[in-house]
Amino acid sequence: MKKKYYLMILAALSMALMGCGQKEIARKDASEILAKGFYNKGEISNIGDPYLVNYEGKYYVTATADGRGYDIYTSDNLMDWKKGERIFYSSPKEGWVRSSLWQPQLVVGTDGKFYLYYCGHNDDKSLRIGVAVADSIEGPYKDALDHPLLPYNVATIDPNLFVDEDGRMYLLFSRDCSENIIDGIHTSQLYGIEMESYTAIKEGSEPTLLVTPDQDWELQNGDYRWNEGPDMLKHDGKYYLFYSGGFYGDATYSIGCAVGDTPLGPFTKYENNPLIASTEEVSGPGNNSYFYTTDGSELYTAYHTHTVKLIAGGNRKVCVDRCGFRADGTFYINGPTTGYQTPVAGYPGFTKVNPTSAEGLHGLKGRSPEALLDGETLNSRNQDAYEFRTDKTEGAGATFTFEGQQAINCIYLYGSSDSKYGAQSLRIITDKGNIENITVPAGQETPTVVYFDKVLTEKVTIEVADFGEAEGMGLSEVCFYLYEEQNKE
Repeated sequence: MKKKYYLMILAALSMALMGCGQKEIARKDASEILAKGFYNKGEISNIGDPYLVNYEGKYYVTATADGRGYDIYTSDNLMDWKKGERIFYSSPKEGWVRSSLWQPQLVVGTDGKFYLYYCGHNDDKSLRIGVAVADSIEGPYKDALDHPLLPYNVATIDPNLFVDEDGRMYLLFSRDCSENIIDGIHTSQLYGIEMESYTAIKEGSEPTLLVTPDQDWELQNGDYRWNEGPDMLKHDGKYYLFYSGGFYGDATYSIGCAVGDTPLGPFTKYENNPLIASTEEVSGPGNNSYFYTTDGSELYTAYHTHTVKLIAGGNRKVCVDRCGFRADGTFYINGPTTGYQTPVAGYPGFTKVNPTSAEGLHGLKGRSPEALLDGETLNSRNQDAYEFRTDKTEGAGATFTFEGQQAINCIYLYGSSDSKYGAQSLRIITDKGNIENITVPAGQETPTVVYFDKVLTEKVTIEVADFGEAEGMGLSEVCFYLYEEQNKE
């Protein structure tokens, strides 16, 4: 009888321990899950200067092509693209633009029309900016004016229309270095001007100089210097002007950012420019545009890189990566990436589960655990100050709290940028049990994916099980998902 009573007590204790998260949850093969994440396939190549928008549940991109016209591509998932009809042509006889059709911009008008801003050579082989209009986003587009948009006898390229929250419009553009020579240096500079409408400059408005090449990374190409390819975002009352510097045909090409209080500045460039630059795997990222996913939840940037790094030059491909604003107002781009990332918002089968808070356990001073939920992952230009790190203390890690019990079965873990904080083994603790022996390598752009049977939990703790030789634990981002396999019929 005593033996039976003793066994019952042991069983009860065992059940209690399991309820407190002591039961080990088995991991499942995550290779299929990882392969459903986003990655840059490079399907659109032999292009440059991509401009990407979303419209009615689809993504559309156009870009510099052969100089004689622009093509359009469509996608449902940012990875698989279908090429459509050519949407605009230059002509040896009709209109004013003859050749060198470069950097287009697609704009979905509030008037039910669609606008294509473009640039190219006129009869005098001087670059000018024009605007075309269509009744469908896929064109065809017809020149709206039959003459250049800007009434100035100077070479201008890279048009970008920015519409402010109050409805006022501004055209950003580059005075091209082919004709803009300052103190003997061919210099591309960014300007802005207020517009009256999609096709007309505001009466009395004059171009305002926004930025000029003056940072060290912009001055590497001898007698030619560039600030070109503008795009603009507004955030918390500030205007973020993005641009490219360096030579588009080599590894110096990179993306910078400047911030101002109005759309026409004055602008102050980031001290830690460029935001994104060449890496060991990628050459010449630049000339980017910004867009939100079709559900409006994630901000991305589209840009080009050289199709073959060793060759560089004009053969470039479309790349896409996540980006966003940090709590301190600075901007980041998670790229250039070449491996799998977390799924694009809205990808079939994946529901992202967002914690309401994160609490650090033995975190280093100034290392906020909120960095694990801010969207910024490990990438080539990531400042290591923007990741969470702990000291070497038992129980070090982070706890994530959800709004009530949430179902999850998939966790993406991005490691530290510093190998000194690459702990040997981590443990994940849920309300239903633990997942053991998790390794998250430092310095790796592709996340570690932990996949397991669905659990309901109000909290998840990630703690160090074994530091190994590390000085502490570091993670740059943690993402939680519920993945439900889709019916294949």
